[in-house]
Amino acid sequence: MASDIHFDPFEEDALADPGAAYGALRAACPFHHQPAQAGRPDYYVLSDHAEIKTDILQGNPIWSFRFGNAMKDSISDVGFKTDGDFHAAFRMVVQRGLTPPMVKAWRPKIEAIVDELLDAMLAIPDGQGDFYSLFALPLPARMMCRMLGAPEADYQNYKRWSDTLQFLTFEDPEPGSYEVVLREIYPHFTTLIEQRQALLAAAGVDDPDLSHLGAVLPDDFMSRALVSRVEGRRLTHEEMLNICLAFLTGGQETTTNLIGHLLRRLLEAPERWEQLKADPSLIDNAVEESLRFDPPVLAHFRTSLSETQMHGHDIPERAKLMFSICGANRDPAVFEAPDEFRIDRPLPEARQHLSFGSGVHLCLGAPVARLEARIALERLIERLPNLRLLGLGGRVRTWMYWGHTGLDVAWS
Repeated sequence: MASDIHFDPFEEDALADPGAAYGALRAACPFHHQPAQAGRPDYYVLSDHAEIKTDILQGNPIWSFRFGNAMKDSISDVGFKTDGDFHAAFRMVVQRGLTPPMVKAWRPKIEAIVDELLDAMLAIPDGQGDFYSLFALPLPARMMCRMLGAPEADYQNYKRWSDTLQFLTFEDPEPGSYEVVLREIYPHFTTLIEQRQALLAAAGVDDPDLSHLGAVLPDDFMSRALVSRVEGRRLTHEEMLNICLAFLTGGQETTTNLIGHLLRRLLEAPERWEQLKADPSLIDNAVEESLRFDPPVLAHFRTSLSETQMHGHDIPERAKLMFSICGANRDPAVFEAPDEFRIDRPLPEARQHLSFGSGVHLCLGAPVARLEARIALERLIERLPNLRLLGLGGRVRTWMYWGHTGLDVAWS
């Protein structure tokens, strides 16, 4: 750990090109101490791929998720923001609905949305527009609504809520501002939960279980939360709201950024787009390489529950550790020529990225995000083979997310 290394994720260079900034930090100092500055707390940065995957993300009891995944504390013992056995049990409420056959069953719904969006694009007279607003945003936002059981017509409002919550989580705003937004969101989801409870009451069901999904209740994850048990008991209302928030914030922005980055990298070097059209078997390689090269989430945080040591240095209790997903994804010990975007990078190698995390907190929505991106590419090379990149919009405002708010393309 060197004291003369300069790294600031809030600086313009790091915001504009995080791959270069986080990769340079990993190369110079895989374990870095970032002193407190400008109202931001003292924290440590770990960038070594093997150490993050093996020592931090495999359920290390020292490094807790209970204080949130941001630089500031957000203390909770509810739902996903827990550790250990309870966290594993709570995850199963959602994980049972995301088995490979169940994810595969979502393909026709994803294809229907993709084709509807492409039909609308092809109807634009001048054959050009913002791919972000026309496709990359509505596809995952609408799928999130369908999976959760929220009104799909409201997807833009859900996206607004999601963007606001993510900004307030990671940008350290005025104290209490996050809770103010929740006072707008929670009553909305409470109403949707109560509608499902009314359906059960009308059917005379006092002890609902998974067999009531698709029969008495719509088969969605809000209903799944209502009928599931964790450690032998029903979920509390707060835990059900936690699942709603997880879908709201986790099921949109990251997939939007994945699809946006993927198309940008393919079109900024047109030979990549031509290579993919000539060999669609490379679609999975391209998706995984995009996740590695441009992780939609640059980093996450954990908090120490006790004093510990790392790299010979004493780490105090309640210290913040940022594990650098972006830096680890550029580790040359794992990835050959890590600073190059290679559409034909071998799939087993590309899949070593940490963009969905690893271990006990592995992103539950990863299979759906991959499927959405895969179907998007399948349809794009089939229906819009002449896509061309015209320009990029601004960067998304939340520093821990990596993406752009616009992607101008032409397809005529």
